[in-house]
Amino acid sequence: MASHMTVGERVYTTLRSRLTSGHYDSGEQLKEVVVSEELGVSRTPVRAAFSKLISEGLLTPSPTRGAIVTEWRPEDALDIFEIRILLEGHGAALAAKNRSQEQLDVLKRSTDDMEEAFIRRRGDFLAELDTANRVFHDMLYEASGSGYLRKSGRNLLDFPMVTGFYIYEDKDILHSIQGHREIIKGIEASNAGWARAGLRCHLDAAMERFKKVPK
Repeated sequence: MASHMTVGERVYTTLRSRLTSGHYDSGEQLKEVVVSEELGVSRTPVRAAFSKLISEGLLTPSPTRGAIVTEWRPEDALDIFEIRILLEGHGAALAAKNRSQEQLDVLKRSTDDMEEAFIRRRGDFLAELDTANRVFHDMLYEASGSGYLRKSGRNLLDFPMVTGFYIYEDKDILHSIQGHREIIKGIEASNAGWARAGLRCHLDAAMERFKKVPK
């Protein structure tokens, strides 16, 4: 962790990273005393982090001291997909008008990174795909130029069930990469409608794949 972080920030960042990466099981009980001992801090920053993560929906309150890892139903995931289609579609359209060349380069490079990870298949290449994919979708919000959109949409990228590649077959991964390239074409052409349509098609396909996964 960066040395300039306060203890509270470090605890929050660590727990948030664990929650969004699937480190904890859905429905798992997290106790203040256990987490504080594990991280080598007092209960105060742990309690503050729990409170913030509860407000973000990643944890739910527990009757005892602590919190419970939020359990997500399939219909919750579909809701997130629908909201992402609306928000990211708008973000892609704005990016077509507002993006810088540097931001466009990040979109292209992250997509190239996905393709290279898929071709190499070294180690945990799915984690590499996830990382590059996150960079791409995060940059869509950044390139939109809208601070409110960035704040509203980025939290939706923190749910592995709707962003991870663990449910993808090879053909699905290739289709996803091609979807990124189609969005990039629209943004590079400064065509908001093209970029928005490309994003909708991309996430619609991801949502349909999710629907086919045995629950």
